[in-house]
Amino acid sequence: MLYSKQYNCAKDDNAMKRLVFLIPVIFIISCSTVFPPSREVRPYRVPETRRPPKQKTVEPAVGNVFNASFNDVWSATLDGLKWMKWAPAFTDELEGTIRLKEAYVYRNSGKLLRIYNWPPSQETAQSNIDDYLLKVSDYNPGFNLGRPVFTQESMIVRLGGLSESKVKVDIDYEIRPYFTSIGFTDAVKSSGYIESLLLERIRENLSGRPQARR
Repeated sequence: MLYSKQYNCAKDDNAMKRLVFLIPVIFIISCSTVFPPSREVRPYRVPETRRPPKQKTVEPAVGNVFNASFNDVWSATLDGLKWMKWAPAFTDELEGTIRLKEAYVYRNSGKLLRIYNWPPSQETAQSNIDDYLLKVSDYNPGFNLGRPVFTQESMIVRLGGLSESKVKVDIDYEIRPYFTSIGFTDAVKSSGYIESLLLERIRENLSGRPQARR
């Protein structure tokens, strides 16, 4: 009887030892299922975008800046407008502003004329300034516009002294064509032809006068 009790106690001790051994194993297995193995977290890298190479900018040649005194450029501008046969309506030398008279350009007997009042209907009845418009503006002839009879034009010239020996001349030139079918249209953009004529004339007028060195 005593042996049986000792045997049962030994059996219970072995069972307890096995249980003590199995508890950490069960805990490890359960943790591995609840908490999956960690993965390496790599830092996020923004994808690189290749920018196109910068293009070299070429500054356009400035044709409206003159190496001369303000008084010389002012006089040369007035002489150039006189050569163009377009009379000023208002001048302010202190402000450097020249406003020309509102003008009308039409063709009479094959000659282009610039006048300062509404052109007479008997003279404009045969007028056609299609070639003139193509030269001085970006006018695009259209079938629904009819024949261009004359233009209404305005111009403001502004002189600005950049230094004592350098003056800039800005020209604001506006052209409104008049057609037989619809009358006046919106102003058309200048082609720069008239402006280039005036600037070239200013340059020629200054050529005989001492100019500042660049």
